[in-house]
Amino acid sequence: MTWLLLCGCSFTQLLLSKYLLSAAVCDFERENCGWIETVNADEFDWVRSSSNALPPAFQKQAPPRDHTYNKSEGHFMFILKTKNRISQIARLRSPKFRQSGSNCTLSFWYYNYGESVGAAKLQLHVQGLKQPTVLWRTYYNEGNQWLKAVIQLGRLPYPFQFSLEKISLGFYEGISAIDDITFENCALPPPALSCEGPNRFWCRDTKACIDSLLVCDLVDDCGDGSDEDSCVCCLCISDPELQCNFENGLCNWEQDVEDDFDWIRIRGPTPTVNTGPLKDHTTGTARGHYLYLESSEPRQFLDKAVLLSPLFNPAGNGTCAFRFHYHMFGKQVYMLSVFQRTVSNAKGWLLWYKFGNQENRWIRQTLFIRSSKPFQV
Repeated sequence: MTWLLLCGCSFTQLLLSKYLLSAAVCDFERENCGWIETVNADEFDWVRSSSNALPPAFQKQAPPRDHTYNKSEGHFMFILKTKNRISQIARLRSPKFRQSGSNCTLSFWYYNYGESVGAAKLQLHVQGLKQPTVLWRTYYNEGNQWLKAVIQLGRLPYPFQFSLEKISLGFYEGISAIDDITFENCALPPPALSCEGPNRFWCRDTKACIDSLLVCDLVDDCGDGSDEDSCVCCLCISDPELQCNFENGLCNWEQDVEDDFDWIRIRGPTPTVNTGPLKDHTTGTARGHYLYLESSEPRQFLDKAVLLSPLFNPAGNGTCAFRFHYHMFGKQVYMLSVFQRTVSNAKGWLLWYKFGNQENRWIRQTLFIRSSKPFQV
C-alpha cells in the first residue's frame, strides 16, 4: 500500500512494440500477435488454431468455440499435447513492450477445464530485474467455459513482457486456452500545446498536461519523471517523510500499542491464497514493499490494527490532501477506515471507510483534511 500526505500544494500513446496495433487487442483470428511458444520439442505447446481446424483426435484438447465470435471457426491459443512425458512445460511468451502508463490494465479470456487440467500462471518480466512477478494464477478446473481475467499493470517505465506457463507432470488432461488479449489505458498522457489553470501541471519533457493532484504522488504520471522531481523542495513537502512508499520501512508512521495486532511490511504476494495483492503499487512488481493485515487465525472478528501517522501542523491554507492506495481483496475482508484526531489517545472522527471485497486491484483515494490545530491520522 502506498500512502502519501501532501499539504496545501498549488502548482501555477506509449505502449509500444513492433506488434503495437495487433498486440494491444489480439483475438488471434489472423495471427498470433507476437505471442509465441518458447519451450519446444516437448510435445506440450501453445499453438494457434480453431476447433474445426483440428483433427478429431485433438479436438477434446481445445474449446469447442472461440470467445471472440463464439464459433467453431474462431481462433485462439491453446495447449496441444501430442505425447506424454513426465515433465513438460508450455510457456507462451508475449512480444516486448517499451513501457506503460499509470492506468494500464491487461485483460484476457481463458479456459481451464478438466479434472487434471492443473494450474497456470501469468508472469511479468521487467528488463533489469532477475525475478519475474506473478500477476495471475488459476489453480484448478474452472468449468467448461470462457472466463475473464483483469490485471492492473500500472506504470511500468522499463521494457517488459509476459509469459503464460503451465507445467504437466504426466497427468495433464483438459483444455487450456486464451483469447481476446486486450491492453487498455496504457498510453502516457498526450502532449498539450498549453496547460493553464491552478489545478494543472505541465510535464517538462513529454509536455503532457495533468491534474496537480498527480504531482508528488510517488507515481511517474508524466512519463519523464518531472511530476515527481523536486518534491522535497516544494512548499508543501519540506519534509521528505511526508511521503512514504514503505520501501525503507515505516518512515515515521508507527504501530498503535493499544490495538489487537499489527500491520506487516512485506513484498510479493500475501501468504493466504486468493487474498491480498501479488505486487505492490509503487513498483508494480514483486520487489516493491507494502503493508498488509493478516486476518486469518488467530485473528477474530472485529480485531483492529491501527497505524498512526506523525503529528502534522495545519497547512497554510487550512487544507491538506491525504493520498493513498489501498487493496481489499478476499471473501472475508471487512473494513478499512481513516480517522483524524487532534488529541492523543483519542479515536478522533471518521474521515473515510470502505467495506468488503473491492476486487484484486489497488485503488487510489484522496481525502481533503481541514484543521486549524496539529493533527494525526
